[in-house]
Amino acid sequence: MEGDAEGLSRCGESCHDCSYFVGDKKPSCLGCGESGGRPFWGECRIYSCTESHQIAHCGVCDEFPCDGFVNHFDPNNSEGQRNALLRAGILAYRAKQGEQKAAELAAKVARQVRKG
Repeated sequence: MEGDAEGLSRCGESCHDCSYFVGDKKPSCLGCGESGGRPFWGECRIYSCTESHQIAHCGVCDEFPCDGFVNHFDPNNSEGQRNALLRAGILAYRAKQGEQKAAELAAKVARQVRKG
């Protein structure tokens, strides 16, 4: 199974827009692909699920979006697992349009969020 292509994790998080990944905050994070699904905060159930389904990311799963994906995220947590619905859209786009276009979309969304 491939790692985090174009900076997008298997759950749709844009690693390049994460302050832990880019090194602005500690502890640093290598991303799920590089850490084998064990980022600094613990074991990622989404990563484990994609491994067991033998898929590159949630967007290509026949069961997507599933309760496991949606319930894995905390919309009140601004630093970590958040925005399940936004990520679902990015993952669906990624499955149809490819890694590069999805990464560009995720970066555009991140810029808009930072602007407020």
